[in-house]
Amino acid sequence: MRIGVDIRPFYEPLTGIGWYLYHLLHEIAKRDDVELFLFGDARVTDLGPSLHVDIPPGAHVCWFDLRGRGRISRTQRAITAAAYVLWMALIDCDVMFGANYFLPRLLGAIARRRVITIHDLTYKRFPNLLQKETLHNLNAHMPREIAAADAIICVSESTREDLLRYYEVDAHRVLAIHSGISTWSRLSVGSAPAESRRYVLPDRYLLFVSTIEPRKNLGVLLDAFERLKARRAYDGALVVVGRVGWKSEELVPRLHGRDVHHLDYLSPNELASVYRNAEIFVFPSIYEGFGFPLLEAMAYDVPSIAARSSSLPEIGGDAALYFDPTSPRELERAIEQLLSDRGLCEELIARGKRRVAEFRWDVTAEQTLAVMRKVSS
Repeated sequence: MRIGVDIRPFYEPLTGIGWYLYHLLHEIAKRDDVELFLFGDARVTDLGPSLHVDIPPGAHVCWFDLRGRGRISRTQRAITAAAYVLWMALIDCDVMFGANYFLPRLLGAIARRRVITIHDLTYKRFPNLLQKETLHNLNAHMPREIAAADAIICVSESTREDLLRYYEVDAHRVLAIHSGISTWSRLSVGSAPAESRRYVLPDRYLLFVSTIEPRKNLGVLLDAFERLKARRAYDGALVVVGRVGWKSEELVPRLHGRDVHHLDYLSPNELASVYRNAEIFVFPSIYEGFGFPLLEAMAYDVPSIAARSSSLPEIGGDAALYFDPTSPRELERAIEQLLSDRGLCEELIARGKRRVAEFRWDVTAEQTLAVMRKVSS
């Protein structure tokens, strides 16, 4: 089977969707009966674009390599753009796969069969939490993409239920397939050497990991943390890992507050070290389609607290404490509960190990391939 893949998520530092595609493709590439053809920009030049990850062994990156040729003329751009469409058609993939909600227009135009992955319905559930441009693109593209898709993969039952609630779509075409946990999250990658670190970790700290944007609800965690510090109920710090995203400028001064440490995007090795040394992990999101950081924390034996919202109870199961994402006081109480009850922490860690074992990329890949084989047959 020939699978064409949109690899645009690989053109920037990887976050949730990028890691989903990365691990899924590397697992699929192990199958002898599958050929992967990777489509991004029509051409790569000295100015880019550049890939931020390695390509799976045996996969075919489809672009015109114009590096070393200096400035590219308008004629060369026009020729390569036209030839790219013809190249796509000649490869004649059995199915086109879009891991980031919808296929680019050119891939969609030549797709015989198409499978897409939808990660969450934030743009329907909480449109005020997205940038206007992102909201417009999703609302403009998704009705057509959902209608055209031969199968739609959702990363959780929660996301699947949301999709069926907001769109008139045959439920048999919509399947929930859980993601896996990456190899480095299973402790196979060593800590970054101390001399290479760009930061100094405090001795004790609560941990938050995610891009900082409205739906991640970091403000509630900061409120709870500041209350704990004001009452002298916790003498540790709060470590926030993630880039400051859209509509989060008002949080920036608080990221430099008392005992708050903000770290930008980290490499997997660096992030592994930060996870390992955390006392408690907190994931306060208002809405998540899956929630990789929650499972990652469990993989590193960190007792975890998550918002009682969207997919998080589905993913975390009985291995986390949950709180109302609108209530800093409830989060404050949950943090204090873990700080004072070592037995509960050990129980959550044990449950977390069992929970993490249920999320495997080889299983995700096999289930995804089964969907693709069915639509292409």
